[in-house]
Amino acid sequence: MGIFFAISGYHKLFNPARHATIAKTMVTDGVPEVKFNSWFVPGVEFAGGIGLILGVLVPLAAFGLLIVCCVAAAVDGLKRIPAWSPLDKADYMDDVLYLPEVLYAIILLVLILMGGGTFSIDWLVSHATLSQIHDAFFMAVFIGFCAVMSVGAVMLL
Repeated sequence: MGIFFAISGYHKLFNPARHATIAKTMVTDGVPEVKFNSWFVPGVEFAGGIGLILGVLVPLAAFGLLIVCCVAAAVDGLKRIPAWSPLDKADYMDDVLYLPEVLYAIILLVLILMGGGTFSIDWLVSHATLSQIHDAFFMAVFIGFCAVMSVGAVMLL
């Protein structure tokens, strides 16, 4: 989840074409204060994604991303459902649950309730001994290095 939101937010912040697309979508969807929100929302996505990757303030990061997903589902996602021609109310609900924004929101809700787990910085700060912090630090550096290399490899494609 963290990698997805970090990449998505990064592109909306630093790629002019992607930023223009999000701003246009916000105008079409009637989102207020587009000049502010077209920077704020991707900023929340990027910062929240980094928070999830590192395991820092996981419930808070996930909550911010949950709000983004719920608003996106309400103002943009629900408009896509009529094109799928739901058969009845149950099928409509099935289509709502099929929206990526809703699926992400469910996963983020789990992260809010469960926290970052044993490999998160949150857990280390509250539970770990010095040797566990040392080991986890090097594990986090290794995982971060692998993530950066993976993103770099994908960007080169």
